[in-house]
Amino acid sequence: MDKIYLSGLKCECTIGVWEWEKAISQTLILDIELATDVAKAAQNDDLNDALDYQAVAKRVQGYAKDNAFELIETLIEKLAAVILSEFDTNWVRIKLDKGQAVKGVKNIGVIIERSS
Repeated sequence: MDKIYLSGLKCECTIGVWEWEKAISQTLILDIELATDVAKAAQNDDLNDALDYQAVAKRVQGYAKDNAFELIETLIEKLAAVILSEFDTNWVRIKLDKGQAVKGVKNIGVIIERSS
């Protein structure tokens, strides 16, 4: 299985359970891996035959910005569903980092793998 990956994708999002969180935008960091077959794109050297990772990045950032959630678990599940339904992949792994959401912890996040 070939994979395309996006590492350190910054997404602005309204997310959290506390009222102060719901009133601000927070920056989340995502690492995304997508299963794909790069052979045809490599052979033809044509973006039309490739998984357009720029389109994936823009879609993920737009979805995160345009929606509000209390839980990062909800957001990451929704992002996986969007990717699987809108792009030419049948497997995705997403790591979502909310940063220092808990005092004394460097980073907090969720990692999921989903397939269609």
